[in-house]
Amino acid sequence: MFISQGVYLIRLFLLILLLTLQLFALSPEQLKVLQTVRDVARTIPDYRGETYENTLAAICLTESSAGKNIIGDFKKGIIITKASLGSMQIQVATARYIAKRIKALTWINTLSDAEIANKLLTDVKTSAQISAYYLTILKKSRKHYFNMISGYNGGMSNNPYYQRVMKNMKFLNKYVKNGKLI
Repeated sequence: MFISQGVYLIRLFLLILLLTLQLFALSPEQLKVLQTVRDVARTIPDYRGETYENTLAAICLTESSAGKNIIGDFKKGIIITKASLGSMQIQVATARYIAKRIKALTWINTLSDAEIANKLLTDVKTSAQISAYYLTILKKSRKHYFNMISGYNGGMSNNPYYQRVMKNMKFLNKYVKNGKLI
Protein backbone atom coordinates (compact mmCIF):
# COMPACT_ATOMS: atom_id res chain seq x y z
CA MET A 1 0.00 0.00 0.00
CA PHE A 2 2.79 2.45 0.90
CA ILE A 3 4.67 1.65 -2.31
CA SER A 4 1.66 2.43 -4.49
CA GLN A 5 1.08 5.71 -2.65
CA GLY A 6 4.76 6.59 -3.04
CA VAL A 7 4.67 5.82 -6.77
CA TYR A 8 1.48 7.85 -7.10
CA LEU A 9 3.08 10.84 -5.33
CA ILE A 10 6.20 10.63 -7.49
CA ARG A 11 4.09 10.50 -10.65
CA LEU A 12 2.00 13.43 -9.45
CA PHE A 13 5.13 15.44 -8.66
CA LEU A 14 6.63 14.69 -12.08
CA LEU A 15 3.38 15.67 -13.80
CA ILE A 16 3.26 18.97 -11.91
CA LEU A 17 6.93 19.60 -12.72
CA LEU A 18 6.35 18.89 -16.41
CA LEU A 19 3.32 21.21 -16.53
CA THR A 20 5.27 23.94 -14.75
CA LEU A 21 8.16 23.67 -17.21
CA GLN A 22 5.73 23.87 -20.13
CA LEU A 23 4.22 27.05 -18.69
CA PHE A 24 7.61 28.74 -18.95
CA ALA A 25 8.66 27.24 -22.27
CA LEU A 26 8.46 29.25 -25.46
CA SER A 27 6.53 27.86 -28.40
CA PRO A 28 8.16 27.49 -31.84
CA GLU A 29 6.10 30.50 -33.00
CA GLN A 30 7.38 32.63 -30.13
CA LEU A 31 10.96 31.56 -30.83
CA LYS A 32 10.50 32.55 -34.48
CA VAL A 33 9.26 36.02 -33.46
CA LEU A 34 12.13 36.46 -31.02
CA GLN A 35 14.69 35.33 -33.59
CA THR A 36 13.32 37.82 -36.12
CA VAL A 37 13.52 40.59 -33.52
CA ARG A 38 17.11 39.63 -32.67
CA ASP A 39 18.12 39.45 -36.35
CA VAL A 40 16.68 42.91 -37.05
CA ALA A 41 18.23 44.45 -33.92
CA ARG A 42 21.70 43.27 -34.97
CA THR A 43 21.44 45.43 -38.10
CA ILE A 44 20.55 48.67 -36.30
CA PRO A 45 23.35 50.04 -34.10
CA ASP A 46 23.13 53.11 -31.91
CA TYR A 47 25.40 56.16 -32.27
CA ARG A 48 28.23 54.25 -30.57
CA GLY A 49 27.84 51.14 -32.75
CA GLU A 50 26.12 49.08 -30.07
CA THR A 51 23.18 46.82 -30.95
CA TYR A 52 20.41 45.71 -28.64
CA GLU A 53 19.30 42.24 -29.77
CA ASN A 54 19.02 40.87 -26.23
CA THR A 55 17.25 43.98 -24.99
CA LEU A 56 14.82 44.11 -27.90
CA ALA A 57 13.99 40.41 -27.58
CA ALA A 58 13.33 40.88 -23.84
CA ILE A 59 11.10 43.88 -24.60
CA CYS A 60 9.21 41.79 -27.15
CA LEU A 61 8.64 39.06 -24.56
CA THR A 62 7.58 41.67 -22.00
CA GLU A 63 5.28 43.59 -24.33
CA SER A 64 3.48 40.82 -26.24
CA SER A 65 4.71 37.50 -24.86
CA ALA A 66 6.74 37.24 -28.08
CA GLY A 67 3.83 37.80 -30.40
CA LYS A 68 1.08 35.96 -28.47
CA ASN A 69 -0.74 39.18 -27.53
CA ILE A 70 -0.57 41.56 -30.48
CA ILE A 71 -3.21 44.06 -29.38
CA GLY A 72 -2.56 45.94 -26.17
CA ASP A 73 -4.33 48.65 -24.18
CA PHE A 74 -7.34 48.55 -26.48
CA LYS A 75 -10.55 49.70 -24.84
CA LYS A 76 -14.12 49.68 -26.06
CA GLY A 77 -14.95 52.86 -27.92
CA ILE A 78 -11.34 53.65 -28.82
CA ILE A 79 -10.16 53.17 -32.37
CA ILE A 80 -7.62 50.43 -32.98
CA THR A 81 -5.01 52.84 -34.33
CA LYS A 82 -4.67 54.32 -30.80
CA ALA A 83 -3.78 50.92 -29.28
CA SER A 84 -0.33 49.42 -28.87
CA LEU A 85 0.05 46.91 -31.69
CA GLY A 86 2.12 43.98 -32.83
CA SER A 87 4.90 41.97 -31.31
CA MET A 88 6.62 45.12 -30.06
CA GLN A 89 3.41 46.92 -28.98
CA ILE A 90 3.93 50.12 -30.94
CA GLN A 91 1.31 52.80 -31.40
CA VAL A 92 0.71 54.28 -34.83
CA ALA A 93 1.72 57.72 -33.52
CA THR A 94 5.03 56.29 -32.29
CA ALA A 95 5.67 54.64 -35.65
CA ARG A 96 5.10 57.99 -37.37
CA TYR A 97 7.37 59.77 -34.86
CA ILE A 98 10.22 57.33 -35.54
CA ALA A 99 9.63 57.39 -39.31
CA LYS A 100 10.05 61.19 -39.32
CA ARG A 101 13.47 60.83 -37.70
CA ILE A 102 14.87 57.78 -39.49
CA LYS A 103 15.50 57.98 -43.22
CA ALA A 104 15.18 54.20 -43.72
CA LEU A 105 11.61 54.35 -42.36
CA THR A 106 10.24 57.42 -44.16
CA TRP A 107 8.07 55.12 -46.31
CA ILE A 108 5.89 54.55 -43.23
CA ASN A 109 4.59 58.12 -43.43
CA THR A 110 3.18 57.41 -46.89
CA LEU A 111 0.73 54.95 -45.29
CA SER A 112 -2.63 55.66 -43.70
CA ASP A 113 -3.11 55.01 -39.98
CA ALA A 114 -5.05 51.83 -40.82
CA GLU A 115 -2.23 50.62 -43.09
CA ILE A 116 0.37 51.27 -40.39
CA ALA A 117 -1.79 49.45 -37.84
CA ASN A 118 -2.08 46.48 -40.19
CA LYS A 119 1.69 46.48 -40.78
CA LEU A 120 2.38 46.56 -37.04
CA LEU A 121 -0.04 43.68 -36.45
CA THR A 122 1.21 41.46 -39.26
CA ASP A 123 4.88 42.24 -39.88
CA VAL A 124 7.28 41.36 -37.05
CA LYS A 125 10.27 42.64 -39.03
CA THR A 126 8.82 46.14 -39.50
CA SER A 127 7.72 46.26 -35.88
CA ALA A 128 11.21 45.25 -34.78
CA GLN A 129 12.85 47.83 -37.06
CA ILE A 130 10.74 50.64 -35.63
CA SER A 131 11.50 49.46 -32.09
CA ALA A 132 15.23 49.08 -32.69
CA TYR A 133 15.45 52.59 -34.11
CA TYR A 134 13.33 53.84 -31.22
CA LEU A 135 15.84 52.36 -28.76
CA THR A 136 18.72 54.06 -30.58
CA ILE A 137 16.90 57.41 -30.33
CA LEU A 138 16.17 56.81 -26.63
CA LYS A 139 19.78 55.80 -25.97
CA LYS A 140 21.12 58.97 -27.58
CA SER A 141 18.75 61.25 -25.66
CA ARG A 142 18.81 59.46 -22.30
CA LYS A 143 22.33 58.02 -22.21
CA HIS A 144 21.67 55.54 -19.37
CA TYR A 145 20.45 52.04 -20.18
CA PHE A 146 17.83 52.13 -17.40
CA ASN A 147 16.33 55.34 -18.79
CA MET A 148 16.38 53.96 -22.33
CA ILE A 149 14.39 50.89 -21.27
CA SER A 150 12.05 52.99 -19.15
CA GLY A 151 11.44 55.27 -22.10
CA TYR A 152 10.24 52.40 -24.25
CA ASN A 153 7.26 52.07 -21.94
CA GLY A 154 6.52 55.72 -21.37
CA GLY A 155 8.70 57.13 -18.68
CA MET A 156 12.07 58.39 -17.69
CA SER A 157 12.15 56.14 -14.67
CA ASN A 158 9.86 53.11 -14.90
CA ASN A 159 11.47 50.66 -12.50
CA PRO A 160 8.70 47.99 -12.56
CA TYR A 161 8.88 47.81 -16.36
CA TYR A 162 12.68 47.79 -16.33
CA GLN A 163 12.68 44.91 -13.82
CA ARG A 164 10.27 42.86 -15.99
CA VAL A 165 12.46 43.40 -19.05
CA MET A 166 15.58 42.38 -17.09
CA LYS A 167 13.83 39.26 -15.77
CA ASN A 168 12.83 38.33 -19.32
CA MET A 169 16.37 38.98 -20.54
CA LYS A 170 17.71 36.46 -18.00
CA PHE A 171 15.04 33.99 -19.11
CA LEU A 172 15.98 34.47 -22.79
CA ASN A 173 19.70 34.07 -22.08
CA LYS A 174 19.01 30.39 -21.40
CA TYR A 175 17.64 30.07 -24.94
CA VAL A 176 20.67 31.86 -26.34
CA LYS A 177 23.10 29.67 -24.39
CA ASN A 178 21.46 26.44 -25.56
CA GLY A 179 21.37 27.62 -29.18
CA LYS A 180 17.59 27.96 -29.57
CA LEU A 181 18.10 31.68 -30.23
CA ILE A 182 21.14 32.96 -32.06
